[in-house]
Amino acid sequence: MIMPPPILDLPSPDASASPGQARGSDIALEHITVVLVQPQNPDNIGGVVRAMLNMGLKRLRLVQPATFSRERITAAAHRSEAFQAGIEVYDDLAAALADCNLVVTASRRQRRLSPRLLTPRQLAPIVLEHTRSGYPAILFGREDWGLPGEIVDQAHYQLVIPADAAYASLNLAQAVLLTAYELRQAALDERISLPDLADPADPPATDAELTAAIESLHRALQAARFYKPGQEPAKRIKLGRLLRRATPTSSEAGLLRAMGYVLGRAFGVEE
Repeated sequence: MIMPPPILDLPSPDASASPGQARGSDIALEHITVVLVQPQNPDNIGGVVRAMLNMGLKRLRLVQPATFSRERITAAAHRSEAFQAGIEVYDDLAAALADCNLVVTASRRQRRLSPRLLTPRQLAPIVLEHTRSGYPAILFGREDWGLPGEIVDQAHYQLVIPADAAYASLNLAQAVLLTAYELRQAALDERISLPDLADPADPPATDAELTAAIESLHRALQAARFYKPGQEPAKRIKLGRLLRRATPTSSEAGLLRAMGYVLGRAFGVEE
């Protein structure tokens, strides 16, 4: 059984932050969604809750947890009842990500078609920028084997924690804490100035909108016999990665979906 790391009660390092700075950073951090995919041990969920509370993250979603015990979560994270009331449980990953405008997968496995690899420190400014217009999500896999490759492949970025290669295995709560710490430090760092590029009238596409656009284009390309034999899986991943990296807005994703629909109709595809 994977046990959570020892927990130390330490004073918050940002206690001297100005009220205005704290409010701004808190709003950004509260928009970040941590998603645990098939967590197996409620003690580890409790460790994650503790880590998130330490660093000011408030949105936790569980996808197909093996068990969900509030008593064991509370044992690892005392006085977390209010936080636990906001935990959302899903049967389907797509539903858990539907309203998210950025998807990051935490995995140290490197695949031939892996998304761009970033450390928590490199990732933090990107995630914070997306909090201005929506809810970025960071996914962590089950304790024994992490995230499946097909989930990693569909992310905008892949998070890799640069642990020592001789003992690189981190438990779930440790991984979340290290990531959340870098997010908090970036949010509190006055030297980081993130341009507010989002148009409130046309925010970045959610994962559901972008997935619908990708699927529409994919069906049209299938009907047009674009894919050569044996190349469809890899080409489909590349198409998805290209469009996710472009971070289209909601209306742009709608345009892409409409293009796929019209092209598909020309080749006899009915949505």
